[in-house]
Amino acid sequence: MSHHYLLSIILSIVLFWSDGHAQSYQRIQAMRMVQQGDNMSKTALFDEAIFSYTNAIATDNSYAEAYMKRASLYQRLGRYTEAQRDYDMAIRLNPYSAYFLDAKAKLNFLAQNYEEGLKDVQRAIEMDPDNRDFIDHRIDGCILSGEYEQAMEDIDQLQRENYNPELTQLKKALVHFLNEDLTAAEEDVRMVLDLNDQNALAYDVLGLISLKENKPEEAIEHFDQALEINPNFALAFYNKGIAYDLLGDKQTALKFFNQAMDTQLDQAKVYFASGLVRKEMGDFAGAIKDYSAANEFDTAYFNAIYNRAFSYKMLGNFPSALDDANRAIELEPQDADAYALRGNVYLLFGEYERAISDYNRALTYDSDQHEARFNRGLAKLFNYDILNGCQDLRMAVDLGYDAGEDAMKNFCAP
Repeated sequence: MSHHYLLSIILSIVLFWSDGHAQSYQRIQAMRMVQQGDNMSKTALFDEAIFSYTNAIATDNSYAEAYMKRASLYQRLGRYTEAQRDYDMAIRLNPYSAYFLDAKAKLNFLAQNYEEGLKDVQRAIEMDPDNRDFIDHRIDGCILSGEYEQAMEDIDQLQRENYNPELTQLKKALVHFLNEDLTAAEEDVRMVLDLNDQNALAYDVLGLISLKENKPEEAIEHFDQALEINPNFALAFYNKGIAYDLLGDKQTALKFFNQAMDTQLDQAKVYFASGLVRKEMGDFAGAIKDYSAANEFDTAYFNAIYNRAFSYKMLGNFPSALDDANRAIELEPQDADAYALRGNVYLLFGEYERAISDYNRALTYDSDQHEARFNRGLAKLFNYDILNGCQDLRMAVDLGYDAGEDAMKNFCAP
């Protein structure tokens, strides 16, 4: 009998008896369902893949890998809340898995929970200190959270160990870029191109540097270089749209935002950017469509909700505007703009007491909300509080709200 055959028998016995006969059978079935889910995910049958992973969990609810697989797919689809729940369950089932902790860290980074993500990746590093991938992921978290000094220390370590030289050098460029050291950032990118002149991401970063220097035409040339190397480079399409927006060419900007969407970039952000451009063009109905699409990809995307409410207000759809303003406040309960927007909606509805209350909240969170102060004055005037209304109007104008000067003269002239 060969050693391999003997080993396979031993492994089968361990699998069969480790958690009891029934549990082992459930695990085998769950593993098969996970494999089916993996195959479906590879062919972009995402709903079917989620169904298979869910069946695996229902078959064996202690199978941490099934939760991880489903969490990973949820994360790819931008369904971060569901992904977080699955990652948490996987870690509860296997708290000593550095791999699980690292995966959860990446999700936290995507969801902008940077502090939690760094804690997770730090625990993963402590469990497996020789794993350079974990160090690399800590760099990502530090960059996202603004801890550039720690990021640079880790970058220097990985460069000494010759870990993924091109990508590590690019991350160094990004740190310099974020620290406003554009000269060093460009030098770093040029070093990457010395290593590989077909690195599309390097040209994209050069484009970002040009945008930062207010050179949108030059930036477009770099984004074109990136797209020549990789015609499906969604980020370059998106950044090229930003460059055309800076040039005032809104239609061309929208064209490239659409191409970014077609290539499956982080769609919430692209739809949001597209919605902003449409709003600036006065296409409020188109903006609402884009903001709604952004919400489909990220249900907690506050900015999309806020701007959709603004667009509803401009179209005169006050009930929908109020719904979105309420939702924006639920998501960001201390955001002055959200309260000012809801105050505006109430003002248009004739709900003056409620409008005044919201403007008070807006000014509590941001005393420089001069438009909110002015509109509070209007609400007081319409509510027959002439003295205090005019006081607000005058203060807003004195503080720099020039758009209210004519109204102040009309309402409060001596």
